[in-house]
Amino acid sequence: MERGVAGLMAVSVGASHVGQANPPVVLDVEPFDIAQTLDGGQAFGWYGNGDSGYRGVMRNQVVEIGCDSRGVWYRTECEPSEDVRTRIEDYLVVSDDVASIVSALSAEPSYGEDVCRLPLIRILRQNPWECLVGFICSQNSNIPRIKQMVASVTRLGRQIGSDDWAYELPEPAVVARTGEAGLRAIGLGYRAKRLAPTAAILSNGVDLDGLRGASYHDAKDALMELPGIGPKVADCILAYSLDKGEAFPVDVHVRRAAIRLYGLDENIKNDALGEWARDRFGDFSAYAQLYMFRDEINRRANGG
Repeated sequence: MERGVAGLMAVSVGASHVGQANPPVVLDVEPFDIAQTLDGGQAFGWYGNGDSGYRGVMRNQVVEIGCDSRGVWYRTECEPSEDVRTRIEDYLVVSDDVASIVSALSAEPSYGEDVCRLPLIRILRQNPWECLVGFICSQNSNIPRIKQMVASVTRLGRQIGSDDWAYELPEPAVVARTGEAGLRAIGLGYRAKRLAPTAAILSNGVDLDGLRGASYHDAKDALMELPGIGPKVADCILAYSLDKGEAFPVDVHVRRAAIRLYGLDENIKNDALGEWARDRFGDFSAYAQLYMFRDEINRRANGG
């Protein structure tokens, strides 16, 4: 996925807000970099509301998540419930030990300073099917375009809100029935030939969630048996939905950052780069990847 600087900007969805009648519910989680976490390349279904929050669909309802002087909060169009709160806390992986993450990465070159002084970029625990759709669509694209394609796929599902993106992601069987031609017709281009057969396989009862219990290498091998999944997309799914902190997705930006910051051989293979990262960062490899990516993007934006 090519995640350009423009892709890091929030997409405005107008002035409407979720659940104006309901007060925000404050979560017991340390403030984090909400823009980079929800709209920086891990997930593709969140939209800035022009204020301090992002809106998106979680399962079967529209949710707003914000971070401001009140702390981290959420609200929905329905009455707040412990079930919704639990889902959001699970999605944000509030159980992650922030102090351990900061300690592990604070001494790293360049981006270690950001880890120490700025709110953390959190790694999400997405629905694996949703994550898979996003990263198949991500190939050779940027965040705004990926979000358009993902929104097109979600429109095959049930509408649950007034915004043009507010649809419940359809099950794999629905996407499989749409087929390659149908997916091309809604704008997926060549990615349709990867998503359609993958959806067909998953519709036969393949349990992506079950890969959380597998080892990193076994889970990656299983994902790469699917026709639309290569090594980088597999690592993205493992990192951003399946709790594999040792996953280290390598794109052109992360590769440049690793070579620049650590003096690695310019000809290093991507799989060798991933093994290097696991040796150095262990279970914090996915976090290191997010920060290395941002370090490279910021450097290039500043003319470095």
